[in-house]
Amino acid sequence: MLEMTVHAVNLDALTNQPVIILKDASSHRFLPIWIGQFEATAILMEMQGIKPPRPLTHDLLFSFLVKLSAVVDRVEINDLKDGTFYARIHFSQKGNPTEIDARPSDAIALAVRTKSPIFVDEKVIQKASIIINKEEEEIEIERFKEFLENISPEDFGE
Repeated sequence: MLEMTVHAVNLDALTNQPVIILKDASSHRFLPIWIGQFEATAILMEMQGIKPPRPLTHDLLFSFLVKLSAVVDRVEINDLKDGTFYARIHFSQKGNPTEIDARPSDAIALAVRTKSPIFVDEKVIQKASIIINKEEEEIEIERFKEFLENISPEDFGE
């Protein structure tokens, strides 16, 4: 497993569908995962520190974890089959570890709320990651900063 961080949430120019981009901290590998509009909005709102007037589904799940004294240890993007990514949320309650199956978008939305690490299985990275050189990365960072300055959760629809 390789730890990755959320690098960006963008709209795919071809499909107009949100895509989350995970980045390997130790190299220039990026993993794009296409996600739903609701999940993109939930991730962006948390990353930008925007609190909705009523809890979103991921906020509700986070509240359950807190009330049950459970802690998210990590999330893992653990498989890719027929173009579909799979994830697991690893958490513990009173020292008892367990894990549950999840969509990667939901696992990541929870990870940004709990500030939990995100790991990706090496076989997933081999199948789906993109390597970008340093110069291209700097251009992408500037584009992302511009994107963040001009985007709001409403841009992702309902």
